Amino acid sequence: MIFLTTQYLEGADRVGIIDGGRIVAEDTLAELKRSVGQDLVIVSTRGELDGVVDRLRAIEAVDQVDAHEGELTVGTPDGLRVVGRVAVALEEAGIAVDGLTLRTPTLDDVFLEMIGNRMRNQDEEEAG
Repeated sequence: MIFLTTQYLEGADRVGIIDGGRIVAEDTLAELKRSVGQDLVIVSTRGELDGVVDRLRAIEAVDQVDAHEGELTVGTPDGLRVVGRVAVALEEAGIAVDGLTLRTPTLDDVFLEMIGNRMRNQDEEEAG
């Protein structure tokens, strides 16, 4: 096996994460990111959200919708496909939107998911 290191991870065909001398994860960057969580469409709103949560849940590829104090969070496996549909549904419902953000999992999220728990457990063992 040959390892090539790079600072430009977005250009890498495959990415591996090594912890304690062992490969704990290896795949394409997109697959590794997808393995740790969903894309999130985060919407800051003004006014009442009556009925809009059900409308958003009805959109194809929307898995979860949470509403809390003027913020909607929409979970989906395909944020690029869903973000426009969310914006249209909010417009049709007459919801005033202050901000709309698409957040996809990052390589940091992957790293923390793959070895973060082990690091935390190791720190607890050393402190205990």
